[in-house]
Order: sequence, then structure tokens, then C-alpha cells
Amino acid sequence: MNNFITDIFYFLILSLFIFFLYIFLSKKINRNILIKILFAKNKLKEYEERISRYHYIFNNLSDGLAIIDYKKNILFVNRALNKNIRSVKIPADIKEFDFLTRNLELNRLVDSVISNNDIDFIEKKISHFDRAEEKIINCTIFRIGSSNEYAIIIRDITYLQKIENVRAAFIQNISHELKTPITAIMGFVETLKNGAIDNRETSVKFIDIIEHQTKRLNYLIGDLITLANIETGKSPVRYEEIAIKSHVDNSLMLFGKEISGKNIGIDNEVSDITFISDASKINQIITNLIQNAVKYSEKDGAVKLEGFIIDAKSAYEFILNPEGAHVLWDYLPLKENCEKFFFFSIEDRGIGVNYTSLLRLGERFFRAEGSPKDKNKGTGLGLAIAKHTLKLLKGAAVIKSSLGNGFIFSFIIPLTENLKRN
Repeated sequence: MNNFITDIFYFLILSLFIFFLYIFLSKKINRNILIKILFAKNKLKEYEERISRYHYIFNNLSDGLAIIDYKKNILFVNRALNKNIRSVKIPADIKEFDFLTRNLELNRLVDSVISNNDIDFIEKKISHFDRAEEKIINCTIFRIGSSNEYAIIIRDITYLQKIENVRAAFIQNISHELKTPITAIMGFVETLKNGAIDNRETSVKFIDIIEHQTKRLNYLIGDLITLANIETGKSPVRYEEIAIKSHVDNSLMLFGKEISGKNIGIDNEVSDITFISDASKINQIITNLIQNAVKYSEKDGAVKLEGFIIDAKSAYEFILNPEGAHVLWDYLPLKENCEKFFFFSIEDRGIGVNYTSLLRLGERFFRAEGSPKDKNKGTGLGLAIAKHTLKLLKGAAVIKSSLGNGFIFSFIIPLTENLKRN
């Protein structure tokens, strides 16, 4: 009996030990599992945050990025791809890369990379069925590691190509503009050295031509320096009081000989007003405009000038509601609080220009077709300087013309109430 009770006692103790051991081990195992779960959740959160950062970076790249699988299904497309490859908004439901680009050569290039498990690069012009603006792109395509996924990086270099074209055109134009007077100078100098200098009448005539060509070179270099200084910020706005009528009168006097030679009537209705702005820059614009008006006016023609102060409402109506065919150069700061503007307009009854030429006015060295009798064509930089100067002064211009109907150039600039010192 005692042995039985003893066995039961040991059995109970053993059972309790096993029970408590189970409880202990169970809690430890659950704790480890809980730790592992929490660790996994933290890792998952970290991965999600990292993926979110990468997604943000990819979406804010200036280069277009697309990731596709070997069947050319789209896995990811960033925002820049739409802008870099097409000018129209691409529907979000497009799933295949071919329908995204709709460009045969580009899609064939992707097919070639996938087939050959290779990396490739292309630079080409692309256009689309929807007549979107033609673009020039750099495109790189490669396989992502050992996966069956491919990255396509597209960079829009249209703007860079335009800059390169402008640079090439500038070099070509400046070479031509410099070569013409230099060739003339060298030719007449050689003629003088070969004996023409002994004939006073001939030598004086040749020296006058050399002087004229030298002045032409000087004007060209001066205009180039002015334009370069404006574009590179080396010509800051300097504010001072301007008595605008005296500036206009002085500019008219510069071309008095040409005006009287063509018997051009001048109707000067510029108000006798004073305001604060950059006198030299405004004078430069007005002088260039007067020079063009006189140069392209026919004999017995007429030039009308107006200048006065207008309010903000009139200024914005001038920009938003111009009458007839026109070209607008608008640099006006619409968000800035400006109550007064200087308005200037010059109108001639010359030969005018067609609308195609009107669109190109302001380009360096561009000259609209002038009078066939006009041999002194200038540097071709006057309106380019006017355009960049207006931009610097935060102004705006409306240009109106048509063949045979004269030319009107009007501009406004915002005025400051306080005199600023540089």
C-alpha cells in the first residue's frame, strides 16, 4: 500500500515537472517565434521604405525609365518616359511596351536586345502616329543582371541638339559677317599698295570704303559683346531717372542724315515724362527700332513714335488682346505687383515683312528681306539685342507687320517706384 502511494506521489511530481517544463518551453518557443515575426515585420517595413525611396527617385529622374519582362510587358514606367518619348499624355492602361512607344525602330531595337541577350544604344529622331512633336533621343537598353527583365533608359536630347544647331549656325554666320568686310578691306589695301594710292581721287574713295567696312566690323563686335553681356548676366539693370523724350530726340538725331535723305516724316508723340528704369538699355532698344524704321522706310515715307505711362490693366490688355496678325515676346512677371508700365510704339510705312519672317525676328543675324536699294544691311543683331534686353527688363513686345503694309513694334516694361542703386 505504501509503495503504491509512493508511486503515485512520484508520478504526480513527474507530471507537474513535465507540465511546468512544457509551459516554460512553450513560452520560450512562442517568444522566439514572436521575436522572429517582429524582426520579419521590421525587415519588411525597411524593405518597403527602401522600395518607396527608390520608386520616388526613379519617378523624379529627368531620364525616362521603363522596366519590362522578356515578353515586353511593362513592369514599371516613370513619369519622365511619357515626356521624353511622346508629347501627348500616354494612357495609364497600356501594358505592352510596343503600344507605349509606337515607334517601329525603337521596338525592333528592344526585340534585338532581348533575342541576343545583349546591351545596345541608339541615338535617333523619333516621331509618332499621333503627329506628336518630333524628338531626338538617346536610348540605352540592357538586361537586369541574370533576370528576365530589361531596363530601357530614354534621354530627350532635342534641346541639346537645338543648342548645337544654334552654335553651328552662329559660327557660320559670324564667319560670314567677319569675312565680308575683312575681304573688302584686304582687297582695297592691296589695290592701294599696287599703285592706286598715287591717284588721289581713287585713293580717297578706297579709303572711305575701308573706313566704312572698319566701322561695320566695329559695330558687329560691339553688338556681339552687348548681346553676350546681356545673355551671361554681365549687364545688370541699373536704375535711374529717365527723361524719355530727350532720349528719343537724341536717337532721332543719330539718323538725321538718313531721315532727310529719304524725306521721311517723323511724328514724335512721345510724352515729356520721367520715370525710373535702366536708361542705357531702353535707349538701346529705341535706337535699334528707330534705325530699322528709317532703314526700311521708302522715300517720302513716315515714322510715328509714341511713348507714355499706362496702368496694369492696360498693360495686360496689350498682351492678351493684340489686334491682327502679330508675334508676342512676353517676359512680363504676371505674379509681381506692378501698377505702372512704360509703353513705347514705333510704326513705319515701309515694305513690311511676311508672317514667316515675323516669327524669326529676334534671331541672331536674321534679316527680313529689305528694300532692294538698301545696301547697308547692318549687323542683323539689333532685334536680337532688343529681345534679350526686354527679357532682362521683364517686359513684353507685340510685333505686327505684313508685306507692303509697314511695321509696328510696341513694347512695355514694368516700372519701379523706388530708385535702386547697384
